[in-house]
Amino acid sequence: MITPLKAIGALALSSLAIACSSQPEDTVASFATQCKPTTAPVAGETSIQGLTFIGTSVADAPFDTSAAEIVSYDACTDKLYVINAEAKRVDVLSMDDNGVPTQTAFIDLNSAGEAAGVEIGAANSVAVFNGLVAVAIENSNKQANGIVGLYRSDDLSLVTTFPTGALPDMVGFSKDGRYIATANEGEPNSDYSVDPEGSVTLIDLNLGVTQAEVTQIGFNEFDGSRKAELPMNVRISGPNATIAQDLEPEYLTFADNGKIYVALQENNAMAIVNPVSKSVEKIVGLGEKSWSDAKLDASNKDKIIGNLKSYPQLVGLFMPDTIDSYSVNGSTYIVSANEGDGREYGFKTTQKLCYKAGFMWDEDDYLGTDEYTSEQGSCLSHIDEVRGKKLKVAAEHPLAEALKDNKQLARLKVIKPAQTLSAQDKVQAFGARSFSIWDENGKLVFDSGDDFATIALLNEGKNFNSTNDNNHSGDDRSDDKGIEPEAIEVAQINGRHYAFIGLERQGGIMIYDITDPKQEQFLHYVNRRDYNQPVCTEVEDGECANGTYNPKAGDLGPESINYFTRSGGHFIAVGNEVSGTTSVFRINL
Repeated sequence: MITPLKAIGALALSSLAIACSSQPEDTVASFATQCKPTTAPVAGETSIQGLTFIGTSVADAPFDTSAAEIVSYDACTDKLYVINAEAKRVDVLSMDDNGVPTQTAFIDLNSAGEAAGVEIGAANSVAVFNGLVAVAIENSNKQANGIVGLYRSDDLSLVTTFPTGALPDMVGFSKDGRYIATANEGEPNSDYSVDPEGSVTLIDLNLGVTQAEVTQIGFNEFDGSRKAELPMNVRISGPNATIAQDLEPEYLTFADNGKIYVALQENNAMAIVNPVSKSVEKIVGLGEKSWSDAKLDASNKDKIIGNLKSYPQLVGLFMPDTIDSYSVNGSTYIVSANEGDGREYGFKTTQKLCYKAGFMWDEDDYLGTDEYTSEQGSCLSHIDEVRGKKLKVAAEHPLAEALKDNKQLARLKVIKPAQTLSAQDKVQAFGARSFSIWDENGKLVFDSGDDFATIALLNEGKNFNSTNDNNHSGDDRSDDKGIEPEAIEVAQINGRHYAFIGLERQGGIMIYDITDPKQEQFLHYVNRRDYNQPVCTEVEDGECANGTYNPKAGDLGPESINYFTRSGGHFIAVGNEVSGTTSVFRINL
């Protein structure tokens, strides 16, 4: 058994035994102090009529520094806890009677680093359960192991810390509060000389918070005795990487069936973890989505906004970012926001040194192998994407001509294959520009197809497929991953299940009724972004020029969504990493 790195000795455990004095003093239940009584939401109304914007809180941080990345609501204190990544803190937001958020305090995460004896880097994720606040914090050396800092929500004091694997990117509690788990991405360094293994950290609080059992669950068996179990469609693409190194956990969800489902984004896969046996039950490849029927706008150089077309033998790899889970009639389902993500690693150096290292110069001032610029520039140690026009395909491939045409697929970023594609091979793009529903075994039940594109085009017009840091950028993301579904949250309201999906680049929230997993229903799209406003108080060509966000621009870059109830109402809070805003919406029934 591995015990926590360090408990804070000054915190007398007897002082924690407030809620459940008959139990061991440091059980999870003992931290549920000062819980305010809440009015139960009105029962009976089952249809969502839309969202009403209540208010927003703007983080005290420079523009586009992930200052409002992940948000989590605590019913014990009736507050929102928001990751301010680069500032290495958790901002604490109080809400008035209407739900308008205002920052009133913050947690300085350096306290967790000092207690653990670790120099911390950025904060990546926060989760709250009954008075406990868990924060995933990476090491200042991203390839070294990180920590979870565990805090009280009432007085914001540090309780203890736990060790994790490299780059803990997401943290969550099980629904009963027994477990904390982190998805440890284990990304390589900039020149790919160090590639830590991806893993899942499981923290079992059954014996008490300060006597928790910490287990690091890795994937080494899939390099050895279980190698034959790895499906062929699980994408392993890192240079000289083992399977354990290449698998990169991005997000996880505790499902009602007792399992933990882990999104392996770059690998286009999911791992299913059993917290009881503390092991990986299996890894599931998620496969491909065909663009032969569904439509996408694949070019940012065609001078046509929303040029939606279908293409035979073009597919998208789902590559989900955020996932969530829910149950219907005893069956478990996983929902995924299919963002897509390539691997691109590089660093600044001179052209000569870049070539000497055997890497690729990624600047326009290329002068050949004998002449070099003396300026510093971008040197790529690894990249797995290529423009369609540079993809090597057989002349008789059905997409051969489209891949040469800037108005079709020449601009689209696709996965770089190891060899020339035959006429029968599929061209693979990053992401599916959709959300999906999967059964408990990872089999696809539903995909939203091109819904997001058609709905966003109808609502956004000339601003369709904008990027999230420039309000004059319509069509800019068409050649990449489009609107980029990033965040997803499932809410159960009066017997029905709803999915809220945040679009990272386009902005806005899609709302679907997913009560019947095979017959979803689109309900509403809401975007609190004003394209007529500059993103910062000073801009050049639409780009932020002074690092000062313009609040009139609205929300930019939704990264997380958290559903909660308070004072008889239903709400969602949305963390927006580019604008640094945390916005609260009332769900209208």
